[in-house]
Amino acid sequence: MKEHEIDDRDLTPSDPTDPASLQHPDATLCPECLGSGSLTSGETCPVCEGTGKATGRTGGG
Repeated sequence: MKEHEIDDRDLTPSDPTDPASLQHPDATLCPECLGSGSLTSGETCPVCEGTGKATGRTGGG
């Protein structure tokens, strides 16, 4: 590897079928319901309003 090259060998999973590689959250899914649109109690997710998609309303302040 040359001095000006970026070492990105460890940035991607070595085995895409490895279950550990699936533990990174998907940025397009709602962080509250993880894309299901409803909570474990069966209620509609208040963060994404049932769409399952990430919204700009997530985060703290």
